[in-house]
Amino acid sequence: MKINELSDFLDDELEYPIDHDEMVERIGDVEVGTPADQKSNTVSTIVNAVGQETYGSADELYKTIIGNVSDEYIGRKFYDDRGSNPAEGESGPTDDANVSF
Repeated sequence: MKINELSDFLDDELEYPIDHDEMVERIGDVEVGTPADQKSNTVSTIVNAVGQETYGSADELYKTIIGNVSDEYIGRKFYDDRGSNPAEGESGPTDDANVSF
């Protein structure tokens, strides 16, 4: 499943509030693909380390999942199309491989 389909899926598949263990039992095996479709992780893998016991709504569960995905789920790291790249070391890490001119 694509990550942008996840919110509707969570809303349709589960009844809230739902216990963490019940949620993992019901949808833990669902694969959530990265935007580039190069990799996917199961819902249970993504929320494995979360200490939350219950989810009050689909939106709360969605935000928990989105907040715990790995770097593969974000676009180009450190990309900013609003200006030039800051000087190295000035404001944090840079991604030299993705500098465009």
